[in-house]
Amino acid sequence: MESFGSAPAMLEHALHRFPKKMWQYKASPDHPSIHDTVWYLADNEVMEYVSCRRLIAEPGSSPIAHDSAVWSRGLGYFYQDVKAAMEIIRTLRRVTYSLLKTLPQAAWTSSADFATHGRLSLDEWLTSRENHFPDYIQRMERIHSGWMEAVPSQKNLILTRRTPPIVNFAP
Repeated sequence: MESFGSAPAMLEHALHRFPKKMWQYKASPDHPSIHDTVWYLADNEVMEYVSCRRLIAEPGSSPIAHDSAVWSRGLGYFYQDVKAAMEIIRTLRRVTYSLLKTLPQAAWTSSADFATHGRLSLDEWLTSRENHFPDYIQRMERIHSGWMEAVPSQKNLILTRRTPPIVNFAP
């Protein structure tokens, strides 16, 4: 439960590792950027917020599904502010975490059918959410690696900063 609550901080920490100038980088037009990924996570957080609340309030109801690629194109992630996406993630995760902490034990057996996972209890849903942010942070790391390979001057610039200057002792 604690890692669920701290996931937004983990994401925020990860984002600080990537230069902002590369957040829009895409290996190809159909691949997500880090910017797209953060907005996907924000939209997904909204869907999960609703799914969790429905699972608790209306056991057996079907959660809402969405196609992330369609949403990315249709909602213009490129033009939306990542700070706003992070605020959505932080706020909804905090509210969901607070709710989950107050639930009686009986609520954890409530279940619903999820398109991607099948029938899950609230407890199983929480477990399925455990690796969601770490998985997407790994994807962001692969995007960053791709950017480093695609833009060799960036790699050289970073290596130059880390390499001490060579002193020429020749007269």
